[in-house]
Amino acid sequence: MVNKKRKTSVTTYLLLALVPYTRPNLQLVFHPNHFFNELGRMSDYSATSFRTAYGRAVKRGLIKFDGNKMKLSLEARQTIQPFIARNLQGGKLMVIFDIPEDRARLRQKLRYILKQLEFNQVQQSVWMTDRDYKSIITETIEALNLTDYVQLYEVVRLDF
Repeated sequence: MVNKKRKTSVTTYLLLALVPYTRPNLQLVFHPNHFFNELGRMSDYSATSFRTAYGRAVKRGLIKFDGNKMKLSLEARQTIQPFIARNLQGGKLMVIFDIPEDRARLRQKLRYILKQLEFNQVQQSVWMTDRDYKSIITETIEALNLTDYVQLYEVVRLDF
């Protein structure tokens, strides 16, 4: 479930456990104390660290509540996406953007998110990955109100 290329933070472990229908997620619903203890056993962190991270994640808005339903914010989903995304079959996902200078801050934020998702920069405003981030990238572009400036393609390289 967890990508071994980089050390996973306690918050990322916690957010991954909140993905619906995972074993840890079901434990949270039925046995909250077991949830934190199980996360402690699965990782290098203590159950207390997970309880603290949970409180901080709620305070930061990473975890939101809609009545009795718990939801992960867009930022939380962006954080866990590299750990749960699947590889594209035979193609790549390409993001091309031309964001005006008066929106430079949003351009920087988009680049930061692309780096977090482990996209590779092909040119200044062309980024590619072999991971399936279509839904999270689309949601991010819409949330940043950049739909007029960003294009998303699924491409296949042609050798000649």
